[in-house]
Amino acid sequence: MAKTQPCYRVQWLTDIEIPLANKFYRTHGFRGKAKRHEDCGVVRSERGEVIACGYLRRYETFKLLAGVAVAADYRGQGVARQLLALLAERFDSDTYTFPYAHLEPFYSSLGFKRVDVDDLSSPVGDLYRSYVKQGRAILAMVYL
Repeated sequence: MAKTQPCYRVQWLTDIEIPLANKFYRTHGFRGKAKRHEDCGVVRSERGEVIACGYLRRYETFKLLAGVAVAADYRGQGVARQLLALLAERFDSDTYTFPYAHLEPFYSSLGFKRVDVDDLSSPVGDLYRSYVKQGRAILAMVYL
């Protein structure tokens, strides 16, 4: 008998639902913190629980894809790809992300390209350098 694929629901959160994203981050030990008025997407399990989350933080001159996280029990099942397909609806050429280095192939497959830190405009580069100073092994990437 063939194993059936789980049916996940991918959706945008409304401002009033943003605390659900932050509860997900706290529960699963992630650094993310979504704010009201940000584009925040989630993936829900068949039981309706949030199993993945990510958001777009808007700055004056760019957007940052951040807080992309999948609960440990759901990794390797295409959940992140489903989440990022939703978030990509709001990507443009001013959308950046700072993924951990080992995730470069994944983000490249979604249309992001690695950017040399010296080529980043001041606000993006400043933010990137502040994350690096925190000891994060990250890359700068831009959506094309």
